[in-house]
Amino acid sequence: MVFIGMKIGVVALINTLLVSADTAAINIFVEESHATAWIRYECLGGEVVRAFALDVAVDNGRIVGIGDYFRGPCTAAAQGYGIFPASLRSQIGDATKATIDWQASAYSPLAAPEDSPGYTLPGLNSTGVTLEFGGLWDPNDVAAIPPRKGTLCSLRLTSRALVSIRANHFRGGIVPADPDATLDPVFTSAVVQPPEITGVTLTNGRWTVTFAGGFLEAASSPNGPWVNTGNSAGRHTEAVGAGQGRYFRICSP
Repeated sequence: MVFIGMKIGVVALINTLLVSADTAAINIFVEESHATAWIRYECLGGEVVRAFALDVAVDNGRIVGIGDYFRGPCTAAAQGYGIFPASLRSQIGDATKATIDWQASAYSPLAAPEDSPGYTLPGLNSTGVTLEFGGLWDPNDVAAIPPRKGTLCSLRLTSRALVSIRANHFRGGIVPADPDATLDPVFTSAVVQPPEITGVTLTNGRWTVTFAGGFLEAASSPNGPWVNTGNSAGRHTEAVGAGQGRYFRICSP
C-alpha cells in the first residue's frame, strides 16, 4: 500500500506516457526460458528508461497468461517498472481513496482495448497484447533508479509461435527519463515453444505421443495419479494396457 500523496506524480507519469516520443538507446527483446516467453530490456550506454508501451503478438496460437512483473514505485529496496497506467487510472480515479493497493488482482500491465480500440491489441486469449510499464522513483535517491537491464514480464502461450515485439507509439513508445535524449530502441523477436502435446496415435497396440516444451506424464484416469514417464525427448511409445484408458499431459521443465 502507498499513500495517495504519490497521486500527482503518478498522474504526471501517465500524461508523459501519452505524449512522449519513443526514444531510448535500449534493446527490448523476447527470450524463451522454461517454455515461457520473457519480455526483457537492456540499456546500452547508461540511459534510464521512464516508461515502455509495447505491442506483443504471436503468429500462432494465443497468449493466455501474464506474470512475473514488478508492482509499485521503484525504491532502493525493490526495483522495477511497476506503474501500469491503464490499471492505475481506475485505482486513483476516486479522489476519496486514501491508499493505492499495488497488489490488487486487477492491477497489471495489460492495456484495456476499450481505452483506444484502434491502437490496442485485443488482450489475453488472443494473438496480441498491449503492455504499459512505467517507473516512478525518488530522483534524489540514486539507489532507487531502475536497473539498467531486467525483466518486464513473462507471457504464457498455447502453441509454438514467433513472439514479436514493437513500440506502441500511440501510447508513448519507449520514454527516456532524460527528456533531451534522442536514442533508438532495438526490438528482437523469438520463437517460443510452450508445453504442448502435438500428436497421439494408436498403432499395432502401442501408443505414440509426440510433444514439446516439457516432460511427459501419464495416468490411467484424468484424475491421476500422474506418473512421470521420464521422457522429455519429444516422443514416447508404450504398449496399450488391456481394458485400460490412457491419459497424457505435459509439465513445464
